[in-house]
Amino acid sequence: MPDISIIIVSWNTAKLLQECLESIYTHTKGITFEIFVVDNASSDGSARMVRDLFPGVKLIENSQNAGFSRANNQAIVLSEGRYLTLLNPDTLLIEDVFSKLVNYADQHADVGAIGPKLFNRDGKTIQYICARRLPTLFGSFCYNSGLSIRYPGSRLLGRTNMTYWDRKTSRDVEAISGACMMVRRQAVDEVGLMDENQFMYADDIDWCKRLVDARWRVYYFSDAAILHYGGESSKQMRALANLAAVKSTWYYYRKHGGKAYAYLYVIQIAFFSACKYALAMLPGRDSDETLKEVYRSNLLWSARRLLWSNRE
Repeated sequence: MPDISIIIVSWNTAKLLQECLESIYTHTKGITFEIFVVDNASSDGSARMVRDLFPGVKLIENSQNAGFSRANNQAIVLSEGRYLTLLNPDTLLIEDVFSKLVNYADQHADVGAIGPKLFNRDGKTIQYICARRLPTLFGSFCYNSGLSIRYPGSRLLGRTNMTYWDRKTSRDVEAISGACMMVRRQAVDEVGLMDENQFMYADDIDWCKRLVDARWRVYYFSDAAILHYGGESSKQMRALANLAAVKSTWYYYRKHGGKAYAYLYVIQIAFFSACKYALAMLPGRDSDETLKEVYRSNLLWSARRLLWSNRE
């Protein structure tokens, strides 16, 4: 039985995926591992590249884009590792991160999931998503209104992403990022696989929520780090990706907070999307066309959702 099963879900990220795989083999020492790549119907030769250059990788080729959760689950049920590690293809190992995570988890049997520090591509600035709190309506309000960005040092307004904390110390948190998340197999056996009702986004948060509810610790380990370029697949369809994030958050709130809680979130999205879209359409305003499409898509979805909710 290998120590870890590394699972990478990829969609049209051939070059980044190659660099990611090379970095795993270069830096991972002292533990045994297997690697799964689940290719979600890429058109850039990703699957062929894996077959040709990395014959030891277990490749799963989907005929259509199955989404993040379902693709990860495909590999999880085939994996044999003591720990399951979700890893984005747009990440790059810069040290032996997995050995550090395994060593800590082996010494702390109550840790259900553990994640490292995530650096941006500059190798210096930190991505706050690597350690955060579970989402709330107030946190969504602060984000959508821009308050959490304007006042990052506020413990109230920056509560969800904990932007007031420099991430230099390890600690228990409520959620870590699916860009690099190692989960104990025993914990997965208890709480179940990833929720396939979410195509992408918030599915890692949902998994953390279920682990926390089952009294497993979710731990941020500051002494290990990787590079995460971030959103390389979603950049190819920005408006759709943003809407997918909104839908996933709505689903999360409905699942864990109930219909009324999710309804209030939709109202929030409708209000801010309408305001931002109206401002972007003002004469003489040089607004990004892609952003306009993001606001428009979110507004249309929230309007339909509000109308549909009235029929439920």
